[in-house]
Amino acid sequence: MFLTGDSTSKMIDIMQRSMNASAQRANVINNNIANATTPNYKRQDITFQNELQRALASENQYLSMPFKTTDERHIPIFRPEDYRTVQPKKITEYNSYQLNNGNSVDIDKEMMEGTKNTMYYNALAGRITKEFNKLKYILRNSNN
Repeated sequence: MFLTGDSTSKMIDIMQRSMNASAQRANVINNNIANATTPNYKRQDITFQNELQRALASENQYLSMPFKTTDERHIPIFRPEDYRTVQPKKITEYNSYQLNNGNSVDIDKEMMEGTKNTMYYNALAGRITKEFNKLKYILRNSNN
């Protein structure tokens, strides 16, 4: 096992899942931009980050709760959500209208969201690269 333990593998797993969601979001944003003039097209987006944060927070909350069951058949008061079950979900915004033709795409907003999403993806990629470089360093120096 690596010296950094399970926390590093969990962090890398979370970042990889986040990068996957970000890539899906980039596709949805590009689709929104491509359909900016399509009548009655409704803007779409990907939800993931908030659900992931909620799942990770539930793990921490579970660890701080003093309630324990005395029998495996008892129903626990609280069950933490496993972050690995959180999946990116495509949502459609039906309640907002930008244009008179029923289209809800604001091209400026989409461009800004696309830029933010690209920066987020690149930041995750850079962080994962640093983690793997750290692991390579540990492996190289553990043989000495």
